[in-house]
Formats: sequence, C-alpha cells, structure tokens
Amino acid sequence: MFNRVSLLLPVALIALACAKEPAPASSGTSVATPQDVTIIATEYGYELPATPVHAGLTTITLVNHGQELHHMQLVRLTDGKTVADLAAALTAHAPLPAWVVLEGGPNGARPGSSANATLVLEPGQYAMYCRIPAPDGSAHWTHGMILGMSVLPDSAPAAPLASGDIQVGLFNFGFAMSTAPTAGTHEFAVTNNADQPHEMAIVPLAPGETMQPWIDWVEGGYQGPPPEMPSGGITDLRPGQVQNFTMTFAPGTYGLICFVLDATDGKSHVVHGMTSTFTVS
Repeated sequence: MFNRVSLLLPVALIALACAKEPAPASSGTSVATPQDVTIIATEYGYELPATPVHAGLTTITLVNHGQELHHMQLVRLTDGKTVADLAAALTAHAPLPAWVVLEGGPNGARPGSSANATLVLEPGQYAMYCRIPAPDGSAHWTHGMILGMSVLPDSAPAAPLASGDIQVGLFNFGFAMSTAPTAGTHEFAVTNNADQPHEMAIVPLAPGETMQPWIDWVEGGYQGPPPEMPSGGITDLRPGQVQNFTMTFAPGTYGLICFVLDATDGKSHVVHGMTSTFTVS
C-alpha cells in the first residue's frame, strides 16, 4: 500500500517504465556476475579492499564496523583533481564543481550491518565520503571520513546492470515504485529521472507513523537525533543515472526520503515534499 508514491502523475509512471526496460531474454546467456568490492566503515574512516578495483559492473558493499550510522557518497574526480580538492569544494558549501561527478553508492549502513549498491564503474580516480552528521553536528567527512580510490581499466566489455524486480523512479519531487515490496529480498533498479541530483534513503516506521517527524526534524534545522536510523537505499545520483541495490524486508511500514539540497533554493528536498511511505506484507 502506497502513500505519496501512488499520488504521482501517470506521466511519471510512464517515464519509469521506459527508464529501465528489462534486457531481452536470450537462450544460452547468463546474468553477469558483478565484481565484489567490500569497504569497511568506522568512526571515522573507510578501509579499502587489499585487491585492486577494476572498471566494469561492480557491487560495492559497505560494512559498518562503527557505532554510528554511515553511508558512502561515491564521486568520480576528473580534470586531475584530488581528494584534497574535493574536501575544499565540500568546505565551500557551494554547488559541487563540474569536475565532481556523482556516482551514487550504498546508503544507510547501520552499526553492525551493511548496505550495497551495484553500478558500472569507469576507469579513473574516485573519492568516497560520508555526509551523515556526527554527535557534534558536523559531517563525518570533516572528521576524516573521506578517501580516494583508483579504478583500473579492464579489457573486458562492461556488463549491463540487471533490470531488478522492482524499479524506482526519482522525480522533482517524489518517488515512483513499480510495485510494493513483499517480505523477503528484492533487487531495486533506481533511476534519476529528474534534472538535478536525488537520493533514496529508506527508514523503518512504527505502525501508524507518518513521515511528518522527519519533515519537522529537517525544517527544525536537524536539531537533536533523527526520528529513526535509515537503513539502505542509494546516495546521490546524477540526472539520468541508474543504480541497483538489494535489501531484505520484514513486514511493516517504511518511508522513502531525499535529503539532497535543491539546486534552485538550497532547501532540502524533504521540504519540497520528497517523502513517501509504503507497506511490506
């Protein structure tokens, strides 16, 4: 059962259907196996795998060994820019420069848990950082949770993303989901159909609870702890980008939310109404 999701205009649902068409079936072919990259999160840092990361279809799993919530915003750095350049750009609190290319990533890994994202990596220099606030209110990346990563070329052609069993469209300002998840594990294919970045964070809700506490928390300047700890989803995607993630659901009520700051007025997309709820049976 959907709340705001079901109120989206039919044109949004049509765009969603066109955004992620399943690959045509072909006898004798098998689903591509992504490269697995596990990254450890702690207070406050990331630990990369010992083996090199190559370009191509990749599942990044963020395993949280810390005591706070963490996520991973992945970006590709162009024009020879470095992690130090990225840190300076983030400190400026201005729109990110063109040489920072948003690449999504795992959202909402709770302490002792993990989150994942599957994407096609291009060769080049990347960086990851965590925007989640520490107890003192400053973002985790300001405490050192920002790290570079090299992606090496691969001679094999990049395999495409799977179509997933649930498709999600991100719009200005709402979510469109092809079907409500049932209890169990699902693969989501998330497409940013808007003209600016959006994210998808998933939050569990108590029975009968709405997203209003989240709206109040954001409008109140993020004072105090959030109403609940998010779990899973995808961090900021650039317009037109598609990214997958898998998540296991227990029966209950869940919310979707986007905290990205609007390109026009600088306010969180939450304030513009980019929240929704759905029920898993």
